Amino acid sequence: MSKFLRAGLLLLLVFVLASGTAMAAPDKIDVIVNDVTVPTDVAPYIKQGTTIVPLNVVQKIPGISVTWENTTKTITIVRDGETITLVAGQKTATVGSEQVALTVASSLEKGHVMVPLRFIAASAGAEVVWNANTRSVYVAKASDALTAQRASANLAEARTAAVQFPRVSLLKNFNITNDTQNQDYYFPEGKSDSFFIQGGNGIDYYQVSDNHSELVWRAKFDYRTKASNSPFFLPYKIVEQDGKAPSITGRLAFYHLMLPVMEATYGFIGTDGQMTTVGQKAMALDKFFEIQGEK
Repeated sequence: MSKFLRAGLLLLLVFVLASGTAMAAPDKIDVIVNDVTVPTDVAPYIKQGTTIVPLNVVQKIPGISVTWENTTKTITIVRDGETITLVAGQKTATVGSEQVALTVASSLEKGHVMVPLRFIAASAGAEVVWNANTRSVYVAKASDALTAQRASANLAEARTAAVQFPRVSLLKNFNITNDTQNQDYYFPEGKSDSFFIQGGNGIDYYQVSDNHSELVWRAKFDYRTKASNSPFFLPYKIVEQDGKAPSITGRLAFYHLMLPVMEATYGFIGTDGQMTTVGQKAMALDKFFEIQGEK
């Protein structure tokens, strides 16, 4: 066998082994706590259907105190005066005075404390969502101040809080192009419990819950092609979408924010697609004002 053939076979073997290793490696999991991806020294993983994360991840969840006692290998969580404890290696936790079974125990792995994310997040009153499309786990919990603002009788304040609620998603990601330097918001008239955010050729629709908002529909448009079966306020051909498209039966309030100057035109869009502009004024990102004439 020539040295060139041997070298070629060796390179092929190295490539096959490297490829096999890459294929066998588990896919990365992102943990997103209140819209921020939490960096970790140890990769999160899934065991028996449970997402296991380093302790520093759950320490980012608002409203709780999380501590580690190395001598007893005990994790202590305090929320609203209630104490929850987990001991590394044990498949039970203590919640107040009660014992609770865990699907997977916390553990020590190469000097890192690893804990079951959903159990601790649920103990903190947070929403936990696993997105299999993006291999992301969302943990969302609005602050008490933001929750109180969402309940405001002032519609502008309630909308501002709603758009700032932490978000979760079960949907796919796809590429959106925004070369307009604008951002558009649409709300059903008189309401703050759902909203659209549009940028460029993409639009997202969110529904607001007790402590989070969920992305329930996402679409990508072709602005070169009109379509009658698209939303009345954006009548263009949908080229890609995921989730359930909402049914809007009344007019929408809109804010068309021009990002370079941070000013917005605002008004209403009727179900016939006709836009009525009420005015133009300064506007900060994700912060709204009342629109004259809104019912």
